[in-house]
Amino acid sequence: MALQELPLQTGAAVFVERHGYQLPAYYSDFASEYEAATTAVGVHDASYMGRLKATGEDGLDLLNRMSTNKVVDLAAGEGAVTVLTTDRGRIVDVLGVVNQGDYVILLTSPGRQQAVIEWLDKYTIMEDLTVEDITPETAMLALVGPDSGELLGLTSTPRSHALDSLTIQPVRLRGIDALAVEQPLGALSRYWLIAAPDAAAGLWRHLTDNGATPIGTTAMDALRVNFGVPEYGPELGEPYNPLEAGLIGSVDFAKGCYIGQEVIARLDTYKKVQKYLVSLRFDADASVSPGDALLQDGKDLGAVTSVAPAPSEGVLMGLGYVRAAAATPGARFDVAGPDKGSAEILALAQPFGPAKE
Repeated sequence: MALQELPLQTGAAVFVERHGYQLPAYYSDFASEYEAATTAVGVHDASYMGRLKATGEDGLDLLNRMSTNKVVDLAAGEGAVTVLTTDRGRIVDVLGVVNQGDYVILLTSPGRQQAVIEWLDKYTIMEDLTVEDITPETAMLALVGPDSGELLGLTSTPRSHALDSLTIQPVRLRGIDALAVEQPLGALSRYWLIAAPDAAAGLWRHLTDNGATPIGTTAMDALRVNFGVPEYGPELGEPYNPLEAGLIGSVDFAKGCYIGQEVIARLDTYKKVQKYLVSLRFDADASVSPGDALLQDGKDLGAVTSVAPAPSEGVLMGLGYVRAAAATPGARFDVAGPDKGSAEILALAQPFGPAKE
């Protein structure tokens, strides 16, 4: 199958294969792109992410009965993060639910559109619901960094709402209409900008002309890892449940039944979660790869799942799963293999916050 290309690749220096696409690894260099996204603002073509359109009166109701978070009461212009799970409580995908009034946009992991459509269709019996893949019919940019909101002309205010909620606002930039969906990348400000494909180039030019630095997948991977955000494949998928994966902030234990609810509730009530996703810091000179075992006194207690592509501020960062009893900030591990170095847990990875009160 031929790799797809995204339209906004002008000026990219090096390309990599990801998610079935040929994507820019970087436009200038990793260090400057990463610095821009963490201190000012960077723009990334995220059109490889999945986008579905759900129409019908029963859309939110069905999603509410199938996923972990309460979405049935979302008003037009509101959104939330929720998790589709199997009857065994395993992750099908993490969804951003964006209520547009007449329809609902579902933001999926890359390449998971058809799996989500088939999963929803499996449980759609008498409901009024049609789900279609609009990924090819739209473009999506990610605007990342502390100055993102200001560049969009949105009022910068402290984030007072829950980390699992999405803020949705229409924006018009240089005559181009787009939908701005605020979904932080961990503690870092991030907006998804959804627009028509033929508007993407103009939107990109406006943002870069006004100070946004183009950033490629290398910097985006480092941001994701360093800010403790799991990705489908390394940390998310059917091998894992939402509590293991740090998604407890997008689980509403009071909302009632959904697919997998009994298993997840039992894991929480009886403290049966076997492992947790954690943010890791490695020795600066360590040689670490995804899949490397994490050892204490020779015992295999976990594994590395992702490693930031390059050291950040002289420190190599990563994500990994660690047995629950050992998943404590400050705990140290040997990384398996000759001269691999050591690892320290910095925190539990919880991109949508801790459990709801």
